[in-house]
Amino acid sequence: MTSQAQPSCLIIGGGITGLIAGTQLQNTDVAVTILDKGRGIGGRFATRRLAHPNGSKGQFDYGMQRFEVSDRRFQAWVEQWLAEDVVVPWPETSARSAITYYRGRLSNRSIAKHLAQTLTVHTQTRVAAIRYQGDRWLAQTAQNQDFAAQSLLLAMPVPQILELFNTSVIALPSELKNGLEAIVYDPCIAVLALLAGPSQIPEAGLQCQDEALAWLACNQKKGISTIPAATLHATPEFSRTYWDAPEGDIAQHLLDAAVPWLGSPVVDYSIHRWQYSQPQTVYGDRYLSMPAPAPFVIAGDAFAPALPTRPTLNLENAVLSGLAAATYLLEQI
Repeated sequence: MTSQAQPSCLIIGGGITGLIAGTQLQNTDVAVTILDKGRGIGGRFATRRLAHPNGSKGQFDYGMQRFEVSDRRFQAWVEQWLAEDVVVPWPETSARSAITYYRGRLSNRSIAKHLAQTLTVHTQTRVAAIRYQGDRWLAQTAQNQDFAAQSLLLAMPVPQILELFNTSVIALPSELKNGLEAIVYDPCIAVLALLAGPSQIPEAGLQCQDEALAWLACNQKKGISTIPAATLHATPEFSRTYWDAPEGDIAQHLLDAAVPWLGSPVVDYSIHRWQYSQPQTVYGDRYLSMPAPAPFVIAGDAFAPALPTRPTLNLENAVLSGLAAATYLLEQI
């Protein structure tokens, strides 16, 4: 419960944008509640374990693999994470190269867990509709729960936001709707493969020049898995073509393409489909404020002045959008 005097914000979407915005708002004495439909917090800060037949477990970062920093505002957060031993350079030699890449020390999801530890977060909570009532935004979940706050931030993939508007019977001005509908995402199919023995994948991962395979990483060499566990990312083109294909067909194509680097037989595997992996197009601004009777803003990695020059800068766009959205809401509140 929050006092009537304390400003409050409801954030729908527990990825990096929602977590960064929530942290910034809470640090300024705003009561924050985050709702996310997933089982775990973090969105593409995704980590999963698979059981090996011998009883051990392999751990996989299967969403975002690594990130880099170019903006001083994000750099301040990363320096704090480094000081708190939340992130490390990956690989360690990258700190001496032209570009420094980072990852979560324990896993990439550990970054999200670090941000969420002081926030009020409800996972497995799918919002079915939103509406403004009295002096509050209300979110009704699929489980018929109601959450309320003075301000609202939507930090989900844009197609999911448009779907939420439809179910909530919220009519958007045509200019805003057209702008949102123009945002397109690349899909990505991921394969999580447990191996019988050590892989031949380089420590820093491998950007592939292949029609089907875009990326390979060995989570054991990365330092987050005690046993050989490989993450494979398909190209956007392959992912679109095979999106609805049987998982066995998907695995066969991608694992066959990865044979030169796997180095060991596959013991078991799992498939994950990222429908909104990375934006192909961006909105042009860091956030979109909605014409509404109370503060209402949309943010995410698709809200940026331009597409990043490298995919590893995409996380930075998501962070900067969250910071800009939080600043806007604080001004409105």
